[in-house]
Amino acid sequence: MTNVLEVEDVTVGYGKKAILKDFKMRIPKGRITSIVGPNGCGKTTLLHTLARAMKPKYGAVLIDGRDIFSLHTKDVAKRLSLLPQSSTAPAGLDVYDLVSYGRYPHKGAFEGLNQKDAENIEWAMEVTGIRSLGTRRLSELSGGQGQRVWLAMALAQNTDVILLDEPTTYLDMKFQMEILQLLKDLNTSAGKTIVMVLHDINHASRFSDCMIAMQSGGIISSGSPEAVMTENTVREVFDVTPVMGRCPFTQRPIIASYRLKG
Repeated sequence: MTNVLEVEDVTVGYGKKAILKDFKMRIPKGRITSIVGPNGCGKTTLLHTLARAMKPKYGAVLIDGRDIFSLHTKDVAKRLSLLPQSSTAPAGLDVYDLVSYGRYPHKGAFEGLNQKDAENIEWAMEVTGIRSLGTRRLSELSGGQGQRVWLAMALAQNTDVILLDEPTTYLDMKFQMEILQLLKDLNTSAGKTIVMVLHDINHASRFSDCMIAMQSGGIISSGSPEAVMTENTVREVFDVTPVMGRCPFTQRPIIASYRLKG
């Protein structure tokens, strides 16, 4: 199996505090990988390091075998897009303009949008269900609508690798399923490599090929959902006692319920 992203002995953090230390990881090409773990375990730091938004103090992050920090910013942005957990847009910006920002890595200096760019933008807005919002200002949107706009921008970038930090935040149950199914379809039909941090580990199990369970800046377990979603791993990672079951739609392992340990 080919790895598209590799993390080699990385130490990264804020100031003198290391969030990840001597961290190693492999992301397989053309698969969906979900990263799960409790709050503060380093999931977002890891994702930002993969996206070149945070530079390690030690170690290397490789994309297709090349050090990601040796590449030009635009070259990285043509290969990899990031949907962060929270984003801020310039005041007064409308939906179409924000989605169009996803095309900028493909443009030269002072080069305007062309027909291919317009097609990518329209497709991204269509699949995320925001086509009717094109002229609306971002400040007028609900949290769920705004989340879909930011996802559309990442999709308009049309990269082979898509990183997402809690993509279902602010979304109701229906839109959570729609977004996750969209990502699954992109993976299946277009071979996109999807890496996402998910709060709902049942969603992670249902929609992922691979899972990485983190705690305190390290990996506790990684592999298939069947390998990671075990009673012992859930207990160790989340400090709860789970009741495990099976998803009736996929037969993947899920947590049916849980209680505090003790």
